[in-house]
Amino acid sequence: MESPSLARQLESIFNPGPVAVIGASNTPGKWGFNIFSRVIASAAVRQVYPVNSRARDVLGVPAYPSILDIPGPVELAIIVVPVESVPLAMQHCVQKGVKAAVVITAGFGEVGEEGKAAEREIVRIAREGGLRFVGPNCMGHFSTASKLFTTGEVGENAIREGPIACVSQSGNFGGYILRRGAEMGVGFSKFVSTGNEADLHLEDYIEYLAQDEQTKVITTYVEGLRDRRRFFTLAKEVTRRKPIVVMKVGRTPQGAQAAWSHTAALAGEDAVHDAAFRQSGVIRVEEIDEMFDVAVALIGQPRPRGRRVAILTGGGGFGVVATDACVRLGLEMATLPPETLETLDRQLPPRWSHGNPVDMAGTSDMSYFCLGTLLKSPAVDAVLGISCVGYPSGPAPERIEDPVTRKLAEHASAMAQAEAGLVDGLVERVWRYGKPLLLADAPAGRRSPAVLALQEKGIFVYPTPERAAKVLGHLVRYGEYLADTNG
Repeated sequence: MESPSLARQLESIFNPGPVAVIGASNTPGKWGFNIFSRVIASAAVRQVYPVNSRARDVLGVPAYPSILDIPGPVELAIIVVPVESVPLAMQHCVQKGVKAAVVITAGFGEVGEEGKAAEREIVRIAREGGLRFVGPNCMGHFSTASKLFTTGEVGENAIREGPIACVSQSGNFGGYILRRGAEMGVGFSKFVSTGNEADLHLEDYIEYLAQDEQTKVITTYVEGLRDRRRFFTLAKEVTRRKPIVVMKVGRTPQGAQAAWSHTAALAGEDAVHDAAFRQSGVIRVEEIDEMFDVAVALIGQPRPRGRRVAILTGGGGFGVVATDACVRLGLEMATLPPETLETLDRQLPPRWSHGNPVDMAGTSDMSYFCLGTLLKSPAVDAVLGISCVGYPSGPAPERIEDPVTRKLAEHASAMAQAEAGLVDGLVERVWRYGKPLLLADAPAGRRSPAVLALQEKGIFVYPTPERAAKVLGHLVRYGEYLADTNG
């Protein structure tokens, strides 16, 4: 009999049929309560069975003393029993014909030799029965397509469906990653906390996600690679068609030691990882916000064809800051050709900067014209706009009693709505000319109707010029990698 493919095996985890929660509980605060309540809340139309040897029902759902007592088939088991009970639970899963499991329970390889022996035992049982599992010592997973959530670090209602997958070797930090992504407006396809990776490893999830149609960008939090050769061989093949963004910790000897004690991962030398990431097209970031900054840009922006950047600002100081940031990252300040300068000169006041960066000299109403002109310029590969979009809409004019303040609010509201109407044309130019547009503005501007409309179309506005420039640097290097490997 032919063994199932990895994709089919992991489909039983992310898109299963009937699910059993072994260790489901009626006691709030217990893992069995938390996990089962999440599963039944997000299970849609699938059948969910609680397994509890002492209760007749769990949260109103009839319970079974063993998974073997469940009358129908079970495809996925979530195991939350004490560590000493996990081997028997795994054995029962094999006898039942369960295809996959998520082992939440901790106390295995991460705690010492006795735990390592117990971990080897559940691996032996699972492999003899052809069962694949996540963990142990993990914080669960989810799939927004199948509506199944076993992790409660972020409520499923806070998670938007989208094209970004996240694989984390840390459960607690993985939850923080999800919360931060949700706050930033990121949409997720799938998430998994890999735990100790006793059976399924980081590389298995990447291989699966590379084939997942919903996932457009794979993001990962990595403490150590157990199989470096496989990771980098796989990454080199995957990154040609789907980006991989990695936050790899353990840069210092002390951090590497902390990673080892945390998940028993092999942290390795940071310089070796850095070089291998570059050679395999993996985008390495240092912070969570940077991870999602880059991920949303990879989805919503074209790849730059070169390193020449044009900067548009609403004030001279922003231009200096943005220029420094770009040059430090190895980007080049574009020399604007005469025809581009003449086009700008016809619309901007005489006091404009007449060069790159383009300082509009206070004429913010011309920002969309200037952005379009720079995107069109043959000497420009990418455009960085600082404080040049996002007219704040302010309070509702009809709620303001003072006539002068109300008049100003009416003007601000009209300007904000008019600017929002220009978004479609700007986004069309980004894709017509095949050049990324990176924008930065202060928090007030980033809440404007135009900025929200841009974000819906995949062009996010970053809070500082440095963050926008850093994203552009990643886009440029990834574009160069694709040109070298695919061209």
